[in-house]
Amino acid sequence: MGFRTDPAGGGQFKPQIKQIMEAEAQPLRQLEARKAREEARLKVFQEFKGKFSGIDKALTDVASFSKLRELKVDMGDGQHLAAVTLDKDKAQPGSYTVQVDALAARSSIITNGFEDPDEPILGIGFVVMGLANGDTAEIYVDEDHASLRGVASLITNHENSPVRAAVIKDASSPDEPWKLILTAKKEGEINSIDFPEFYFLDGSQDFYIDDQKESQNAQILVDGFPIETESNDIAEFLPGLGLHLKQARPGQPFNITISEDHVKVSGKIKSLVDQVNGVLQFIIQQNTIDAKSDTRSSFAGDTGLQTIEYRLRNLLHEGFPVGDPSGDNFRLVFLNQIGLEFDKGGQISFKEEKFQKALEKDFQGVAEAITGGFGFAFQMREVIGNYTRAGDGLLNMREQGLRSRISEMDRQIDGKVKVLEQKQQSLIDRFSKLESSLGNMQRQQQYLAAAMQNSGGNMISQLMGG
Repeated sequence: MGFRTDPAGGGQFKPQIKQIMEAEAQPLRQLEARKAREEARLKVFQEFKGKFSGIDKALTDVASFSKLRELKVDMGDGQHLAAVTLDKDKAQPGSYTVQVDALAARSSIITNGFEDPDEPILGIGFVVMGLANGDTAEIYVDEDHASLRGVASLITNHENSPVRAAVIKDASSPDEPWKLILTAKKEGEINSIDFPEFYFLDGSQDFYIDDQKESQNAQILVDGFPIETESNDIAEFLPGLGLHLKQARPGQPFNITISEDHVKVSGKIKSLVDQVNGVLQFIIQQNTIDAKSDTRSSFAGDTGLQTIEYRLRNLLHEGFPVGDPSGDNFRLVFLNQIGLEFDKGGQISFKEEKFQKALEKDFQGVAEAITGGFGFAFQMREVIGNYTRAGDGLLNMREQGLRSRISEMDRQIDGKVKVLEQKQQSLIDRFSKLESSLGNMQRQQQYLAAAMQNSGGNMISQLMGG
């Protein structure tokens, strides 16, 4: 959008038209400059508004006791024997002694050895498998699959096969190292299976089961008590704690210790402090001006921003209730008591070490001061909700006001451009007529001068009637 003062027409009077239109366009230029400043203010305000999204996200991470709380697990040298999964909403701090005497095992069998795993020397036949639903499946072995690898692929690729088949090399039998091994898909005594039976005819080498292993449950001790588990993956080993057994080490127990993770909790509070500092720093920067500052495109002295700053600072100085108001343990916890203090620059300084010591001393109390019904997180969300609320939130209404002013300026600019274009076209038309009239006069003058020169004085005599 814009208006060109350099007209497309006008002939020899084009410079004069341009000069006139430049003077006429000054109000338009001023309006366009005002619009540019408002657009700059809108961009700055959107940046400010975006900072509240960061506060809202950080508040979500500390909005309740369960969200604020973080747990960690220490297993010592037991990390090589087992792995754990932790549900912080269900688990409780505590220590348990665990000893892994035996892992749960799958049923398995291994065949005699063969010289070549790909040579079709077994002949044709059938593999008869019992399925999990009690049915029986017969797999036909043709000449193309009459090798160890051929049989293994037929068993493994059967959609309901209860076992996995693989061909392995046993270096202890160099002449016939290749063997077929079948392993149940699930471990534990409850998943014990009847292995497939093999029937082959016209083979050039005998095929038989050389050895087999029975399935078994895992054997562990928990705080000295023997426990059997059907699997090495124990989903609910303890409340909120899953256990995956990796290795047995009979007679050598290890400890699983669940404790509060103060470092992670501190990280959540630091993230919230950083987001609040972002808002405060923005307001401080907007109000930091000097003789060179252009306050027309900023929010220096803006009462709305000053109100936000006041509300945030006032909240951070309040005490937050802990305990039963009618009981003896009721008290107010102030943020500076747990490591959140204002520095000389007007921002919040987070003393992480002081905060963690407060957690160690009274985790429940600190957590309640932050996440309780009238805690810091709740009241902070109430404060910023007045600004970020959709529809009638102060930030949304302020942004709508800026957009409305810009839209109104666009409307005014469009109107002024149309008026100027009409005026410019009128000048072009008028000066074009003037140029045409002057051209006609010049041609007449040239004609008269030429005629007088050709006829000398006789022309004058004729004109005078002589």
